Amino acid sequence: MTLQLGAFSFLQTLTGNPLLDGAMIVFAEVLVFLVPAVLVYLWFQGEAGRLSSVYVFLAILAGIGTSYGMGEIYQHPSPYESFDTLASGEPENSFPSQHTTALASLAAGLLWKGRRRLGYTALGATALTGFARIYIGEHYLIDILGAGGAALLGLVTALLIERYAGKYIEDVTELGHRIERKVLEPVEKRI
Repeated sequence: MTLQLGAFSFLQTLTGNPLLDGAMIVFAEVLVFLVPAVLVYLWFQGEAGRLSSVYVFLAILAGIGTSYGMGEIYQHPSPYESFDTLASGEPENSFPSQHTTALASLAAGLLWKGRRRLGYTALGATALTGFARIYIGEHYLIDILGAGGAALLGLVTALLIERYAGKYIEDVTELGHRIERKVLEPVEKRI
């Protein structure tokens, strides 16, 4: 038995408890919403926060783009297509996990930008999401590991963007902030 099938089979022995099953479904599907929430939070944390938000967003975009490219090169079906699992759906490529890629890219970007508390929280959410996605039968272990690889490649891409286009990114971020101020200023006056 392969490592990925062994890990999947072991986690499947844990299913059957309605409370645990429900929690794992929530973790597998909902924690990914931390990504936009953290990006918005960072945006409103001053100039450094806005730049962090943009660079972390670039790392996420690059990670997800890399993930899709990896999925074109290597493909296999989701476990729920072959096994009786908590997850179900249309046949699709399971490699790599997009949810886990997004969260791992968020964590990598936050840690890169020195946002340690948020970064480690996102790393915990990444691990929990990856575990839960195997648990519910959405992915195999290799899909979660592939997501981590995609996130690291996304981070390298963001590092290169910062190095070679950092001034441009700062200018675009400042323009975005000026637009935001123009839009929110009338709203703030009413409050």
